[in-house]
Amino acid sequence: MMASLEGNYGPFRQTAVIHNARSGNLFTSARKERLVLSAGRFWDEAKNLAALAAVASGIKAPVAVAGEGAGSGIGRPKAIGLELLGPLQADTLASWYARASVYALPARYEPFGLTALEAAWSGCALVLGDVESLREVWGEAACYVSPEDHQSLCDIVNRLLDDDLLRGRMAARAMARARQFTPARLARQYEALYRQLQCDSRCSIIP
Repeated sequence: MMASLEGNYGPFRQTAVIHNARSGNLFTSARKERLVLSAGRFWDEAKNLAALAAVASGIKAPVAVAGEGAGSGIGRPKAIGLELLGPLQADTLASWYARASVYALPARYEPFGLTALEAAWSGCALVLGDVESLREVWGEAACYVSPEDHQSLCDIVNRLLDDDLLRGRMAARAMARARQFTPARLARQYEALYRQLQCDSRCSIIP
């Protein structure tokens, strides 16, 4: 996002990037099931949940999707193996994260990916759209797939479902990475930024 801002409006004298955050205390990892989960607005083409619907019948486990437009009749897809949960309360969604083995978000565009962070805190292996922002956030802690490559999406999800060691390794990487995006760290970064702005303001009025 900063690179985009620099390209369109920069250069800037100073910049700072502060990533989003979520508390791990809100999530837990229960006994994992052969379940693939996703969450987001079904009508939002950026989330690309239609890709998951398109391959649900080929995935070797039930696929559940939570969010607006899923289950409401708005753009409701018809796909074998796909369960549409509709909008869920935070605690109910957390229980689905806890059960799911794989979290899939084949996004075409995603500024940060808060649901992926929630899934990582819950011990899910991540399959994400291969976009710059998600690679920046997750690095080697996720599997990536081209948003338009439905076959690869199906293949990667099935590989994780079939390979317990790989899935466990990727889930552990995701959880370790999630620990870098805590509210405490976000607060420290904002405090440091505000102090720097305050200092800059004072310095600018010194004759």
